[in-house]
Amino acid sequence: MEPDAGLVHLRLRSTGAPAVFALFALVLVLAAVIALAGPLAPLRERGFDLYQSLAPIDLPLDRVAIVAIDEATLAEHGRWPWPRERVGALVATVANSGAAAIGLDLLFPEPDASPGGAASDAALADALAAAPAVLAMTLGEDGLPLSVEPKAGFTFIGAPEAAFGDGYEGGVAPIAPLAEAASGLGVIRSFADADGRMRAIPLVWAERTGQGAVRHWPALSVELLRVAQGERALAVRIAGRDDDALRVGGAIVPLGDGRLRLIDVPASPLRVSAGALLADGSDASLAGRIAILAVDAAGLDRYHLTARGELRLGADLHAIAVSQMIAGRFLLPVPSARLLEWAMLAIGGLMIAAAFAGLGRRPALVAMAALVVVSVPPAAGFTAYLGWGRLIDWTQPVAGLFIVALAGGYGLYRRAERRRALLQEQFGQFLSPQIVKRLAETDTRAALAVEDRPITAMIVDIRGFTALGEALPAERTVELVNHFFAIANAEIFARDGTIDKYMGDAVLAFWNAPLARPDHADTALDAAQAIIARVARENGTLAARGLPEIDVVAAVETGVCSVGNMGTAERIDFTAIGPAVNMVARLEQQTKALGVPVLVGPACAAALKRPVRKVGRVALRGFAGETDVFTPV
Repeated sequence: MEPDAGLVHLRLRSTGAPAVFALFALVLVLAAVIALAGPLAPLRERGFDLYQSLAPIDLPLDRVAIVAIDEATLAEHGRWPWPRERVGALVATVANSGAAAIGLDLLFPEPDASPGGAASDAALADALAAAPAVLAMTLGEDGLPLSVEPKAGFTFIGAPEAAFGDGYEGGVAPIAPLAEAASGLGVIRSFADADGRMRAIPLVWAERTGQGAVRHWPALSVELLRVAQGERALAVRIAGRDDDALRVGGAIVPLGDGRLRLIDVPASPLRVSAGALLADGSDASLAGRIAILAVDAAGLDRYHLTARGELRLGADLHAIAVSQMIAGRFLLPVPSARLLEWAMLAIGGLMIAAAFAGLGRRPALVAMAALVVVSVPPAAGFTAYLGWGRLIDWTQPVAGLFIVALAGGYGLYRRAERRRALLQEQFGQFLSPQIVKRLAETDTRAALAVEDRPITAMIVDIRGFTALGEALPAERTVELVNHFFAIANAEIFARDGTIDKYMGDAVLAFWNAPLARPDHADTALDAAQAIIARVARENGTLAARGLPEIDVVAAVETGVCSVGNMGTAERIDFTAIGPAVNMVARLEQQTKALGVPVLVGPACAAALKRPVRKVGRVALRGFAGETDVFTPV
């Protein structure tokens, strides 16, 4: 027998609820991720940081060096700032060591104010003119108009103004004699992200010069590479595509958003103490390298927090940027990265919802499926990072998929609670509390499906109840029946039986459904005898309440019956239908004629482990021929 349409509808709605919760959460999460792409950018960046923390890229730093004006140098040569003449001597020493280019991560915006300052400035200018030197400058809104000219020419293909913004109105540059003597001028300004980490540096800067004119300046790292290669100009290709790039001699540098994302290598560039270099007159390890002069002393220079959470000198960041351009190693987002990340979230969320819909009754499999889906974005992200230096954000898809999985899990919880309430409502009055609890804690389908299975049915009835009912007022009759029902319920529930229904003054129960009970025949017979014995024991309490004593008879039989929820959408009962149920009703009517309190059907007698004796053969309405009947010994 199949469940009716109302019950089928109940099942489908219960199964689909977790998937509905997951789909609803997916829509909300996807909308939030798209709408809050800007505010969620820090989370995206921290995901990229994790790539570099777990698997740092091995970037060669053999073409760069830091000439550090460190604590030992300051102790030997005096506090900073030095006379420009001494800086010039250091530049000359680095040049004598064979450096390919020399970058001064130092600002000289004013003439030397010390005695003999003009001569000192001239000495530095002479040293700069004799070396492939690049001086630092900066741009800013509060800067004064610049009186120096760029050393690098720019050739643009596309619209540079749109690519590098409106520009700044001024900045800070070296004094004219030094700027003219240097081979290059590069901007050292950079911007940390909102969390204070320095992850990228701009490659090209724009300056407004009046009447809407704009001129461009290279970053210090770009200018150093240009000077080292002996190039006079830089080429910029801007077409609004993923292949926009800056060409520095033989190096092609992807522009991306106009910034170079730094590879935060654990290693540091070669460091040479300025004091030791001045003492020795040269250092062969600097030959062919791009050297960057910087003050590396507490309180005199700024240290930057990097992607991996380390504090590094600004000169280190310039050296890393130069090394990336030389090696051609870059960290770039995959083409249409945002769309790909949103697609991973959308497709993964649909897969999780499908898992809840198809495997909702097996939470362990749902959890495994969700775990596999959630692991795809980080796996894809790390693969792209390690294999191609491409960046895919995994944090937002993972967070979104986790929320979708939680929503589906909440749907499972809600369905389990509804199922528990349904079981309590349907079975609470005809199953023991222990069975109801076990059904609620398991995922058995026996509670919600109809199936054919062997059971043992039992009926207990008050003998001569019709005459008793006619002699008692209605309320006293109900009191008497309730006394009997209380005893029957207690003994049936004590043996994990299922009460099918109350039929006037009779109780119909069965065993081995909805939960299996291998010894159901013996248990049913034991329950029948226990009810008869307890009724006899408690007849004294009826007399004390002014009620007549009662006599109870019972019948039991075993057979395969259809068991489960049956009825309509308006009313569903858990019941059993089959020959065994029909036979116990007929057997109970024969107890008086045969003079025994308990009759056992032939199938039950064959299944019992305890002895019974045959008491006769009877003709039962609805059954062909005569039936052997038994009673317990």
